[in-house]
Amino acid sequence: YHSGLSEGERYDQWRKMQRGAARILIGTRSAVFVPIRDLRLIIVDEEHDASYKQDDRLPYNARDLALVRGRLHDAPVVLGSATPDLQTYHNTRHRGFTCLKLPNRVENRPLPAVTIVDMKQPGARRGKDLLLSAPLATAIEETLTRGDQSLLLLNRRGFTTFLYCGECGHIFTCANCSVTMTHHMSQNLLKCHYCDYSIKAPPLCPVCKSGKILSFGAGTEKLFGEVTALFPSARTARLDSDVTSKRGSYEMILSALYRREIDILVGTQMIAKGHDVPHVTLVGVVSADGALNIPDFRAAERTFQILTQVSGRGGRGSDPGKVFIQTINPDNPSIQRARNHDYDGFYHDEISARRELGFPPFQRLINIRVSSPSEEKAAELARLLTDAARRFIAAGKGKPEAFVLGPAEPPLARIKGSYRRQILLKGPDTVFLHETAEHVLKAAGRRTSEVRIDVDPLNFM
Repeated sequence: YHSGLSEGERYDQWRKMQRGAARILIGTRSAVFVPIRDLRLIIVDEEHDASYKQDDRLPYNARDLALVRGRLHDAPVVLGSATPDLQTYHNTRHRGFTCLKLPNRVENRPLPAVTIVDMKQPGARRGKDLLLSAPLATAIEETLTRGDQSLLLLNRRGFTTFLYCGECGHIFTCANCSVTMTHHMSQNLLKCHYCDYSIKAPPLCPVCKSGKILSFGAGTEKLFGEVTALFPSARTARLDSDVTSKRGSYEMILSALYRREIDILVGTQMIAKGHDVPHVTLVGVVSADGALNIPDFRAAERTFQILTQVSGRGGRGSDPGKVFIQTINPDNPSIQRARNHDYDGFYHDEISARRELGFPPFQRLINIRVSSPSEEKAAELARLLTDAARRFIAAGKGKPEAFVLGPAEPPLARIKGSYRRQILLKGPDTVFLHETAEHVLKAAGRRTSEVRIDVDPLNFM
């Protein structure tokens, strides 16, 4: 049950489960709403995955709804993950969740050995603009010689992050969003990954008419080009949302990997999912630093999760695996804990920081986002709602302490032509925070269409 089915196909599946004609339902997050006769078990695989949260339209977290359905039907809920969400693991210690650990791989196969490559060290880089370090390039060559397969992770699409003018400094940004446009070399396009706006990559700067157009950063398209140039006889493929837009293309690439028709697979976090390919013995993380620099209190957790998940793709067959993590922050605790496959150590590090700063799971969050085609109106409404929230909290004598943070511009202050502001409610009492959010909605009056309430937000961008 998933969005790839037609409306009629989805309805047929829905009716089968409602009638009891089918006993097992496998689906994406929307499957949590399907009526199931005599529900007796719910399994949420890779429960830590942020894609269980829907951010647009009606925000909801399918994992949390699965827990609610389990409680309503008196059915056990299994939350499975090698890197559980920090709050889920906290619940096993403080809210009665049962923790069952599988410390060993199938047939007691060893976890892969992880090498951290400090990209600041002399000799690590093969060249100024090259992405693969010398140790990782050597490891790929050795893997090819053995006839094994390699996975290379770079969690950014496109060829380069953005283009800019070397004369006047003009940066090519989206006309609808406050983001730079990614250069896609194969199509010679600049694309916005938020609204899909695109233009031909211009040969001249639109401001000063200089032809000195330079690039910054790198994506999977550039990495793919470097790998094919360095290993021309290897069968190299790419796996990201740019090459899997056509129906069936994702499955086709993975099938080729399983059939050993691909020697090197370059991709975004798509390759970090739970693929079990026996002959993948090398995993390379081209840059472990990207997720660390996101302005989000979960940045360390997401870095640890993706490094651990992608590392786990290596050495799943009879031969042991190796992992190379390239970084300019080799001493970062998340990277060190991932190298040592140490989830408990990471949990203790991170839970201490969350406790000190008052972030979940110790306090709840509600994000109130205001959007408008007018920047002035968005700012004005955000100030009005912030004042309303603060007055409501101040009047709640005897209520648990709560805080209002903002209003502030999110990192992406304009998306699809709408200017945005956000207000964060923070406190230990869920009921009082909900009451505050309801009061804020009333204060918005007829402008509620410009206000979106997100309880337990995962995205602050």
